[in-house]
Amino acid sequence: MNNLVLSLFPGIGLLDLAFEMEGFCVVRGPDLLWGGDIRRFHAPAGKFDGVIGGPPCQAFTTLAPFIMAVRGYLAPDLIPEFERCVTEAQPERFLMENVERAPIPKVPGYWVD
Repeated sequence: MNNLVLSLFPGIGLLDLAFEMEGFCVVRGPDLLWGGDIRRFHAPAGKFDGVIGGPPCQAFTTLAPFIMAVRGYLAPDLIPEFERCVTEAQPERFLMENVERAPIPKVPGYWVD
């Protein structure tokens, strides 16, 4: 296709930068850091070759008790929102980065490793 990649949960864009350095054109989706909300975002179908992202991991990290003690709350599990966006976008492939204890994403029609 066209090497167009949708980045979900882009944050400061380090994962995006890696893809850009490999020649991909990265379109950044919404991020709370910039005032966006993934729950209101809908990806257009068939426009992206790939979807990348790292949903918040606080609920799954071994540091969760520390985060809870310092902040008093954990970021919600947004992996289902990542799965929904991948399903909507229907890319050729996707990559989700997260901590070891996070659930493996389940997206119909894709083999996940």
